[in-house]
Amino acid sequence: MSRTHPLAFFLVACLSTPTWAFTQCPTYFAAGVAPTITNTKLKQRTQEVCFEAYAVLHSGISRTPLYSAEHLTRDKLEAAKTLSRKDSFHPEATLPARDRAELSDYSRSGYDRGHMAPNADFATRSAQAESFSLANMVPQVHANNAGIWAGIEGAARQLAINEGEVYVVSGSAFIGSDIQRVDNVLVPTHIWKVLY
Repeated sequence: MSRTHPLAFFLVACLSTPTWAFTQCPTYFAAGVAPTITNTKLKQRTQEVCFEAYAVLHSGISRTPLYSAEHLTRDKLEAAKTLSRKDSFHPEATLPARDRAELSDYSRSGYDRGHMAPNADFATRSAQAESFSLANMVPQVHANNAGIWAGIEGAARQLAINEGEVYVVSGSAFIGSDIQRVDNVLVPTHIWKVLY
């Protein structure tokens, strides 16, 4: 798909002017390139993690993904509809212990473990299990996670079904000086999703 859908602009809640960089996981990005983080503080201790069906740029500072990226296709989404959800939240063992979130960070926090690349997008059990990596989670207020964010995720899937394919990048932003924490994890002030 070579055009940008107008819905992409509607779904962007907060996104700085990106620069572009090559990625270790080119399958999940149009033209094989990914956005580069321009915030020098968050850029420190980042690590790209390539999964079976998505990629994450993870921040050791926030202990969250700065973004997750996927290439959705009609066929994969139709296959995903046949699988039921099986929660299996887990810390990401490929990340250094000092940089990753732990289950205890979210315990009794009042926040959901909110997917950036949602479980319902994935067509295999193994890809669905990987979607529960805490490297793919940000703290989200339940009403947002189960409400508008779930609606945006569903709209992205429907667009991919209608168009045949779509690239999706979802991310978190930390804007201002009053950033909240949930134990060791920073709470984003904004989350965003771009489709192309």
